[in-house]
Amino acid sequence: MIIEPDSTQAIYLYGFVPSNRIAPAMQGVDDTHSLELHACDGLIAVVSLVLLVDFESIDTEDNTQYLAWLTPRACRHSAVIDKVMEQGAIYPLSFGTLFSSVNALEQVMMQRSNDVSAALQHIADCQEWSLEVTVDRNQAVENLLGEELSSGRISLPEASGRRHLEEKKLRRNLHAGLSDWMESTLVAIYERIEPMTRDACQRKPSDQKVMHWAFLIREDAVASFLPHIDQITTDYQPFGFNFRLTGPWAAYSFGR
Repeated sequence: MIIEPDSTQAIYLYGFVPSNRIAPAMQGVDDTHSLELHACDGLIAVVSLVLLVDFESIDTEDNTQYLAWLTPRACRHSAVIDKVMEQGAIYPLSFGTLFSSVNALEQVMMQRSNDVSAALQHIADCQEWSLEVTVDRNQAVENLLGEELSSGRISLPEASGRRHLEEKKLRRNLHAGLSDWMESTLVAIYERIEPMTRDACQRKPSDQKVMHWAFLIREDAVASFLPHIDQITTDYQPFGFNFRLTGPWAAYSFGR
């Protein structure tokens, strides 16, 4: 159980776990205070003390200074989540969740008890895996054109000049319809993956990605899930699809 912080301290909350856990023997986000477990209203909070000045004095307007402060602490936050995950699922919270007192922490635990308990039951014995998808549009068009020609659905004139013009027209048409093709292909890919999951959701794609899924995978299904993704990669790479699978992660996408 966490001790009451004095006026110079705060309680840092990493997340919630089921009752059958022990606190990992490691330092918390400040690399000084040890991890503790605090029970209230059927929930177990993973916490540690931190110095308030460590979080109040940083100048967020100075990007270089802020990143130098944030990076090691964010890494330790992630290390705590990873260590707790070795014992099983954790309902994880984002970096920087602070409370001024034990009472303030317990108020939140009582308010969220039912929702968090339901989420912990949902993610029990599971891992989150992330799948990001990008598409080389030119490669996709070339392969679609090749399929159309090899299937005999279209044919090109024998004369080289007319053949070149007709190829350009076909490529333009394929580019124009590429978004619809990609959407239907992504649906087909998802339908191949979804039966292997307990849950799935879309996350906001970044950069040039066309899709970013998060999958909640049972721990005993991971050994078959990974080669399944490898096979999908093999099947769709000729059409310009590239897949980046990362994990396992704490269930950030499914604990809300």
